[in-house]
Amino acid sequence: MGHPCHLDFLTNLGLIGCGAILVQRTFVGFGALGCTGYLGHLASGIFEDSWLFPIALTAIGPGIVYLGILWQRHEVQITVRVQVLLPQTLRELFAARGQS
Repeated sequence: MGHPCHLDFLTNLGLIGCGAILVQRTFVGFGALGCTGYLGHLASGIFEDSWLFPIALTAIGPGIVYLGILWQRHEVQITVRVQVLLPQTLRELFAARGQS
């Protein structure tokens, strides 16, 4: 089994996914903060003397920004498509809450 920090990172990615499905931006925000903290841990501890890690993060950064822009433009369509995969009872709950 992996290091506990790996599990934290996966949990934070799960928060981002759940926030996207449930239309809860708070989950997405806290998941993103957790992922950022994990990357900070990698940068300061594990890859402390590596010159390649900052270059990799610099290359990944614009990709993340681009994905965020795409998400913002197509949030409703993405949410609807993902919610179709949920059980009928959950879809009805979202419809009752007016989130679909």
